[in-house]
Amino acid sequence: MLKKSLLLSAFIMAPCVFADDTPEVKALKKNMPQDVMQVIDRTVACNRWRGEEPTTKDQIERVNKQLATWRCDTIDADQVQLANRYQNNYEIKSRVQKAKDIF
Repeated sequence: MLKKSLLLSAFIMAPCVFADDTPEVKALKKNMPQDVMQVIDRTVACNRWRGEEPTTKDQIERVNKQLATWRCDTIDADQVQLANRYQNNYEIKSRVQKAKDIF
C-alpha cells in the first residue's frame, strides 16, 4: 500500500505542462488513465531533454533543470511500476513503450 501511495504522490507532483502536444503524443494519451498520461508525458520530455547536447553553462543548467523538473532520474522505475500495475492491459503497456521511441 505504501508503494502505491508513494507512486501516486509522485504522479500528482508531476509537472502540469505537457511534454509534447504533437498528434503522435496526443494519440498515445487518448483515453488513458491519468497516471498513464503523465508517464507518457514524462517519458517524451525526458527523451527530449536527454537528447540535448548543451555547449554553454546556461544550456547545461537549463537541461539539468528540465531533467529534474520531469524527474527523469526515476522515469525508468516509474515505467516499470506502471507496467506492473497494468500488467494485464496490453494497450497501456504498448503506448508507454511507443512513447519511449519518441525523440
